[in-house]
Amino acid sequence: MNVAIFLDEVNEFNGPLMFIPGSHKQGVLDAQHDTSTTSYPLWTITNDAIRTMVGKGGIVAPKGPAGSMILFHGCLVHASTSNLSPWNRVAVYLSLCAVNCLLKDYDVALPWKNGTPASALQTSLEVLKEAA
Repeated sequence: MNVAIFLDEVNEFNGPLMFIPGSHKQGVLDAQHDTSTTSYPLWTITNDAIRTMVGKGGIVAPKGPAGSMILFHGCLVHASTSNLSPWNRVAVYLSLCAVNCLLKDYDVALPWKNGTPASALQTSLEVLKEAA
């Protein structure tokens, strides 16, 4: 289960989280790490898969005032766009999973071939200080 708590108002202009309703019913989808378009590994699925799911369920973008909370299934396909507005959109995200996942050994591929790059370990504050 995932939990999103809005610390700022979320509206259609400041990069709301978007969902494809019903996509969680397909279970775990085949996904890959995209390490070329962001500074961190981003889980992605194919455009064809997105097109098919959107054709069945559409896309929704929940909005609300600061303090609002959304609970959603871990398999629900979701994404957000860039914030193109002058307003912040800060949220806290919690991903919760069953305890038994800690008891079973899972083979998880590392998203970066040569380990985690230093840039991915930097905090936002460090990045801002370097830019100043």
